[in-house]
Amino acid sequence: MSAKFVKWVALAVCAAGLDAQAAFDPPTRAELKAAAEDLSKVVELLQDASIDQAAEVARDVVIEIVKLGLDQAERDSRASSLVGYLFMTFPESDWTDLAIVFGRMVAASPTASMDPSLLSALQRAIIEVCGVGVASEFGNAYNLAMLTVAGAPGGGKNVPPQPPPPPVALPLRPPIATPYEAQRLR
Repeated sequence: MSAKFVKWVALAVCAAGLDAQAAFDPPTRAELKAAAEDLSKVVELLQDASIDQAAEVARDVVIEIVKLGLDQAERDSRASSLVGYLFMTFPESDWTDLAIVFGRMVAASPTASMDPSLLSALQRAIIEVCGVGVASEFGNAYNLAMLTVAGAPGGGKNVPPQPPPPPVALPLRPPIATPYEAQRLR
């Protein structure tokens, strides 16, 4: 083989790699809303997505589910189904990484992280699909992100600063005892 042929093959491989990375198109708000209404469309939105992109899409669909104004049981059921679709689109070897990124994404969204029952539904679904270990990773990533994002819960809220501790009363100078009669120098 000539060196020129090897260069062209290498160039073709690099171009194919760039095409594979660029294959994911972020969904529009209309597509996200349609996926929240019909969860079977989530699989199409997650096609060719990296772990970070898939977690972001899933978070956005959770936000759209919350915006639908469903009762709590229906909302939590849809969110649980979404988690099933999310994790089943990736191989088992990627589940821990996906759980960590998804936990961070959920914590960064005030809409997705404000309701404890919704968070519980997300974590229960991860337990059902992936097991307790992966769900623990989700919970740990969520908790850590909530501590580092400006305030908790909800991400975008500022926590008021703690007041300084009260001052401790110290004497200005040590007390001076009055000398006894025998202690006086003559």
